Amino acid sequence: MVFSVDNQTINDLEIFQSGKQKKSLSSFLDLTLTAGGSDRLYRMLNNPACDTEILNNRIAAIRFFTENDLMLDTDSQMLDFIEHYLNQSDYPTKFSSLKAIEKSIRNKLKPSNEFYVKKRGIVYLIDFLDSWHRHIRKFEEIESPGLIKKYNNDVLRLFNDPVFKEILGYKNKNKINPVALEKFDHAFRYSHKAPLRFLLDVTYEYDVFQAMSRMVSERDFCFPEILTSQEEILDIKGLFHPLIEQAITNDVTLTSKSNLAFLTGPNMAGKSTFLKSIGIIAYLAHCGFPVPAKKVRISTLSGLSTTINIPDNLNLGYSHFYSEVLRIKKVAESMKSNRNMLVIFDELFRGTNVKDALEGSLAVISAFSQVKSCFFAISTHIVEIAERLTEKDNILFCFLEIKSENGMPVYTYKLKEGVTDTRLGMYIIQQEKIIETIHAITDKNQNQ
Repeated sequence: MVFSVDNQTINDLEIFQSGKQKKSLSSFLDLTLTAGGSDRLYRMLNNPACDTEILNNRIAAIRFFTENDLMLDTDSQMLDFIEHYLNQSDYPTKFSSLKAIEKSIRNKLKPSNEFYVKKRGIVYLIDFLDSWHRHIRKFEEIESPGLIKKYNNDVLRLFNDPVFKEILGYKNKNKINPVALEKFDHAFRYSHKAPLRFLLDVTYEYDVFQAMSRMVSERDFCFPEILTSQEEILDIKGLFHPLIEQAITNDVTLTSKSNLAFLTGPNMAGKSTFLKSIGIIAYLAHCGFPVPAKKVRISTLSGLSTTINIPDNLNLGYSHFYSEVLRIKKVAESMKSNRNMLVIFDELFRGTNVKDALEGSLAVISAFSQVKSCFFAISTHIVEIAERLTEKDNILFCFLEIKSENGMPVYTYKLKEGVTDTRLGMYIIQQEKIIETIHAITDKNQNQ
């Protein structure tokens, strides 16, 4: 089944780099060693799934590489050249010993780049096959999870093919005779191109698995426990935003009985970052990847929808407020076909006046609170909304704590239960001396 996610959500969570954006989750995760591995990583990130078996198989494969020192010899330049060689257009559909000798003689009389690419590509492929052949024996010595075992069995069948056996048995690869050269070229680029392509694809997938295993060992990610039961839970311990250095960690738990997190707090308290962190964990878990947290238990979701940085749609003549309204409508319609989504809203109705924002937020949150099959995380700085929602027993009220030291606010970014009425708008205005700057302009104009 397809995991439901739209471009707004992908942009909110900065999954891929866009525009002038300097950081993205994909670039942070890309510890692959090959161009093919990098491409495979981006495809996996672009195709989250909600099939628990697929996700757990991928997680088990990544865990396997984390726990076992079985890194493949992945020479990026060699693999790039192999791809270049395989993509040459003049692939041979027939093999002839006589023509092989003729081609060799012509090349000696007039060397060509095409012949060089062919010979160098074949030498690299023999090295590549030999490296895999050595490593596959190491894999056999260790108990492997299902996905790794399947791939390795397919690779072993490939090496049992008489053609690949002959290629692996060729001893003097740097002085390949003309007949063998053309015979191997025919195999690599025509008769056995499909199994060779499979072996390259497995190499790139293992490159991704190895990259993800480094996220666990080097960047404190953990393996999510994706639940196969009907239990509805999103339990996160020690979550953090991966793109923030020395990020503060927090815990949050949503269940079927408490499925809506209502987050209050002033601007700059860290609400948006916290919500993004939850979204990123849900997204990566449904890619079958490690996640930025200490421990995660999550039931399989059917989709993820975030509304954090919604733009005005000037081309259609939409104001910010109307864009927000349309976004809420779109999310509500999506929930009809995706009955167990994670829905995140940061500051509902920030594009209108306070009265409308309060009444609109209250109406929307009250309606969402009646949907028990989805998880919600919604933030606001309008504290009065919380006072009107206290009778809802499935709402988890929380805030990001701000302490005061010597009259100065200290942002802890730590999540606490309850509601905060801390307001820092005027404090920030005063700190930036905005009023004084305006007065200075007025005084200067009067003195001219």
